[in-house]
Amino acid sequence: MMIDCRNTMPDQAPKWTRYLRVKEILNQASGNTNPSYQGYGRFWELPLPEFLEVVIYGVRMIAPVRGTPAPAGAAPAKPSALPMMPGGSCCHGPAPAAPAAPPPKPGRGAASGLIIGLRGQCPFDGTQFPRLPWDGSPVSDSDIQFIQDWIDAGCPADDAPPASAGESSVMARARGDEEHPRSAAPVNQYHDDSGTPKARMNINALSPEELSRYRAAIAKMKSYDSFYQDERSFGYWARVHANQCQHGWEEFLTWHRVYLYHFEQQLQDIDPTVTVPYWDWTDNYQADVPASIFDTTQSDPSAKTDNGIVPAAFRCWIDQAGLDRLKAGGKVPADVLGALDGVLNQQFNSGLRLFLGAKIDYGKNPVSDRAILDELGVINPLWHRLRWPGGDQNLIFEAYPTPEDVQRILQLTNFFSFGSGPMNNHFFGALENIHNLIHNFSGGANPNYQMGHNPWDRDGEPQSGDMVQAGVTAYDPIFWGHHSNVDRLWAEWQSLHPGVEPDDPSAVLPPWSLSVGDTFNIADFGYEYLKSAHLYQTNNQVPMARFKSAMTPAAPQVLADHSSAEVRLHKVKYRTRAGFHIRVFLNSPDAGVSTPTRGNPRYVGMLNTFTGFCVGGPGHCDPPPETRRKFDRRHRPHKTPGNYRLDATAAVAALMQQGETAFQVNLVALNTDGSPATDALLLDAVSLVFKE
Repeated sequence: MMIDCRNTMPDQAPKWTRYLRVKEILNQASGNTNPSYQGYGRFWELPLPEFLEVVIYGVRMIAPVRGTPAPAGAAPAKPSALPMMPGGSCCHGPAPAAPAAPPPKPGRGAASGLIIGLRGQCPFDGTQFPRLPWDGSPVSDSDIQFIQDWIDAGCPADDAPPASAGESSVMARARGDEEHPRSAAPVNQYHDDSGTPKARMNINALSPEELSRYRAAIAKMKSYDSFYQDERSFGYWARVHANQCQHGWEEFLTWHRVYLYHFEQQLQDIDPTVTVPYWDWTDNYQADVPASIFDTTQSDPSAKTDNGIVPAAFRCWIDQAGLDRLKAGGKVPADVLGALDGVLNQQFNSGLRLFLGAKIDYGKNPVSDRAILDELGVINPLWHRLRWPGGDQNLIFEAYPTPEDVQRILQLTNFFSFGSGPMNNHFFGALENIHNLIHNFSGGANPNYQMGHNPWDRDGEPQSGDMVQAGVTAYDPIFWGHHSNVDRLWAEWQSLHPGVEPDDPSAVLPPWSLSVGDTFNIADFGYEYLKSAHLYQTNNQVPMARFKSAMTPAAPQVLADHSSAEVRLHKVKYRTRAGFHIRVFLNSPDAGVSTPTRGNPRYVGMLNTFTGFCVGGPGHCDPPPETRRKFDRRHRPHKTPGNYRLDATAAVAALMQQGETAFQVNLVALNTDGSPATDALLLDAVSLVFKE
């Protein structure tokens, strides 16, 4: 029996108080830093009675109520001497005494070391200590005043703030009353910040910003091409393939994995969010094969060259800015500029087809032609002038890989049959055979080549596209998407056949020092393969009773062709309390502890934590620092924040059957007795990912 649980009433959320707001302000200002504070750590997170008694280096953080003695053993604080007073400060000589009566003593809030430290007053002005919070961001004057007013009100634990102050969206999100927006930054920005493996994603599913960043990084590498020996240049890495590439034997996959890794590192020197996206050759595959492989709208149906389709990211077009630059350059005649204006922003699978679409006579004016082709490369650095994808439809129709072909080779159990033979019996494996076809298809033959001319004339009209020739193939940016897909398929094959590897793991892969055995785990190279990912970052200092992400549409090609889906929780903090549980739902905005799970198609599953109370002193169970000292070789710290993953494939499929194409992730934290766990769940982010 299927249950519709979308309208279940949410559990009663804890009341928001000024005390919670004080902790929120201090946590937000502290960010991910964890200063010792003389062993107290984040002292404001101590139980309130302990917080009120904290003394750090002789300065009491919350001034006592007047007439209250200092705690036994504590260094006597002199709060009345700490704040800056008219005419002087605690760190400089007093101004000459005025005849007027002495100024009144400051209130409890102003006399508190916490307020003095947040304002950057002596001794927190750099003379003895830095401004509070240490290593964090300055707190705004309005928030400091809020904390001071709370102290002056007696540091209450459970009073609500004035209605006029408004309610924090952070707290509303922590209760599940407000949605967490999808991260505006690329998903790999989070992975770069958190030091976790980045995602190589399907180039057809990249967000506009992710694709723009990839193009910009490629363009930056190309800008160094005039410096022949500069390893930052695009051409440098193309020549590495020309001189060192391995094909037709067992090092085909291992060598290219290391090659892609080094190229990707150069990209990340420019933009650390960029990875090499993959081109899944079967993405647009249809039962009517010619319609998915061949271009019937921009080429002659009877043509046997320059008639193929490539992903939109690699196509060419002329835009208004490019047209303006061509006008300013003075090399393109007015009639040709007018023809280009007629195809403004239309995408073409090759430069030659753009000329045909605009009805420009290619070859009539070589200077004009070259100016246009150069501009196409500026507009889209992933397009390549020497690329004419396609071929004889009958030949390609018989050989172009179908999804079933790919699945068939993934089921091969022998590495050599899959990935090419050993040195003493080398042969092309099944994956490399398909790889060869795609090289020939995507590079294609040049329709303008004239027999008898130099077939290698890359400055003129060569016989074929660069992708066809191993010596220059990596000059075409589509090469990198093609080989990223080859590497993805090997990674998928590895997961299906663990431990089945090449013959000689100790062999070195020149020109690098890495060995074949070093390539077996892609996580060691800092990446994984995902078709698409939706990431929602959270405030990791505020416990979450419920989580609700924004409703995010999935791209049609992602919905149409994904093998699995996963909900991920990133960097869940260890909590010094009894273990708790996290129920995960999709598209259930009102989910709570009472929401049914059995028979509920929106229920993904439950994650279970294993924690406990702290056995050490203050700070013992705090999260460890994000980075280690250079020579710290100790084991992974016990309280390192953990990551959780839960298979959401069935829930996604059930929602798709109901016609839903957008997804929201919902979390509910609960104790083992079934009550809401309002103080338990602290984490960095939640994501919903789709795999190829």
